[in-house]
Amino acid sequence: MRDRSGRLVAVAAAAATISLSVLVSTATPAAAAGESHPFPTHVTYKTGVMPSASAADRDAAVKKQYDSWKKTYLRAACGGYLIYATGDAPNKGTVSEAQGYGMNIVPLMAGYDANAKAEFDGLWKVVQTHRDSQGMMEWKIDGSSCKYADSGTPDGATDGDLDVGYGLILADKQWGGYTAAAKDWLAKFYAANVASDGHLKCEDDGPTNDTRPSDFMLDHLRAFAAYDTAHDWNKVVTRTEAVINEFTAAYSPNAGLLSDFVVNANTTSPKPAPANYQEDQPDNIVGYNSVRVPWHMGTDALVYGGSVAKAIATKESNSYKAKAGGNPAKIYPHTKLDGTPTNTGDQCECANDPVGVAAMAAGDQAWTDSLWNFLATNPYGDTYYGETIKLLVYIVMAGDYWTPAS
Repeated sequence: MRDRSGRLVAVAAAAATISLSVLVSTATPAAAAGESHPFPTHVTYKTGVMPSASAADRDAAVKKQYDSWKKTYLRAACGGYLIYATGDAPNKGTVSEAQGYGMNIVPLMAGYDANAKAEFDGLWKVVQTHRDSQGMMEWKIDGSSCKYADSGTPDGATDGDLDVGYGLILADKQWGGYTAAAKDWLAKFYAANVASDGHLKCEDDGPTNDTRPSDFMLDHLRAFAAYDTAHDWNKVVTRTEAVINEFTAAYSPNAGLLSDFVVNANTTSPKPAPANYQEDQPDNIVGYNSVRVPWHMGTDALVYGGSVAKAIATKESNSYKAKAGGNPAKIYPHTKLDGTPTNTGDQCECANDPVGVAAMAAGDQAWTDSLWNFLATNPYGDTYYGETIKLLVYIVMAGDYWTPAS
């Protein structure tokens, strides 16, 4: 069982409608270094609005956040590089979620970061040398001994393994040379983490009747479908969208929210998991896992125009805005499925920032601008989790999130 609640409680305490074509600006210096999509790669999204800030100001904000993030969390260790997952692993270690985030961020920042390819290769090296029996990354690694840092047999976590696969595709499109590694990883992922009906399992050694909505990275799945035709990724997309629609119709028709864990995912009647299903926080409402859903739904709507994702992103954006009175600071990590905040003494920017992407997809200019401005702050003293999600949200909101399927 993966229990991130202890770390996260500590962390919390401390305009344009477009096509998928990619428009490259200031490409000449970076192109010489071998990048196909050097940062900033300005993308015209399929739907929604952009923050009112200028493109130059948005790019500058991403660079500032990246510089801070890299200095604090990218660490040479274990024969390569790891992302220091504060509070999640011993001795400045990492978890697969963090490693996957890093393998997405670094290729997207190539061109600005001259060392991006070497850093990516170092991140991938740590993944390669820490695989479980099914070929996925061991989910928690000690940063000193470089050994598996949990009890029992090493296993993987679906979210990190999804991001590792996506990172390999990004790297292949950015620099070339990763095709075999990417397709091998996706084949192993499909065998380990996709249930027979097409829904995503929570972990590679887990049951086949549950799922975790924070893993519903529809943009990743669509990119996999375009890249890896040997496996039926469209089946995974279709089933994931069906679970979203079936669940929200029954439990959150107005707010469009999904609980941290879902059971009966292999039926047409998925439902919230029991409150203590996997973690010490309530698993039957929105918590530190599903705070990421607005970001994932908004991203799919923006880059692919996904209709299910756009509908959910719009409902979630509207619900959070209404319950917060338009104040981003009043978005909380724990939210009932009707949108009502609970445990308002607990805050984390990981809950506020993802709503910005949903607001963009919803086409709400004023709410988008408020959330964009909130990104520049860290009022809760967040560390790895909140600051890494912030960076990924910044990249999307700045218009620099190119898709490898474009």
